Amino acid sequence: MLVADEELMAQCRQGDMSAFELIVRRYQDRMVNYITRVINDHHRAEDLAQEAFLRVLGSVQRYRPKGQFKNWLYLIATNLCRNELRNRNRQSTDLFSQLGLESSDSPGDQQSPVFEDLLSDSRYLPDQLYEQKEREQAIRQQVDLLPENQRLSLVLVTYQELSYQEVSQIIGCSVSAVKSLIHRARQKLKRKLIEIGIEESSNAKIQVR
Repeated sequence: MLVADEELMAQCRQGDMSAFELIVRRYQDRMVNYITRVINDHHRAEDLAQEAFLRVLGSVQRYRPKGQFKNWLYLIATNLCRNELRNRNRQSTDLFSQLGLESSDSPGDQQSPVFEDLLSDSRYLPDQLYEQKEREQAIRQQVDLLPENQRLSLVLVTYQELSYQEVSQIIGCSVSAVKSLIHRARQKLKRKLIEIGIEESSNAKIQVR
């Protein structure tokens, strides 16, 4: 039987380090993956993930669950990502190679296509314009230009598969604001990609998954 995160934290407060080790094993890969896709540096992401768990351990005696432990952990990791990005002198953040772009204009539709389809399907980008690596670089450059909260909201919903409610708690805004952030991010990406020559063909629409 799977032990709930909150129960493991209660065991940690009693000095059971094996419970903390179980939490780390449960979320380690997920945290490293998330942070890597935000800051585009796997080795640094490992350091920040370790820092996130150390902060959990340092707060274990003060921890009183007001929501899901998972959301609290993502909040810690997100704040570490924000600090990392703000300490950099340039905005070159590659979130991830799989991004959803809304095919409708409705900000309330959480379903999205997978961005890698654009990278792999020659229908969306004439081969004579870009080679594969140039395509990826052009797309990632546009992702890097998204405002911080738009990038974070987009990766949390489309890649980490968190709900709008969970993201609102992590980002620190309302559910409607999260929907608006994601909607604006996807619309901005679509416009920019069209401007640089990456657009849907007349007979092939991006499919929403």
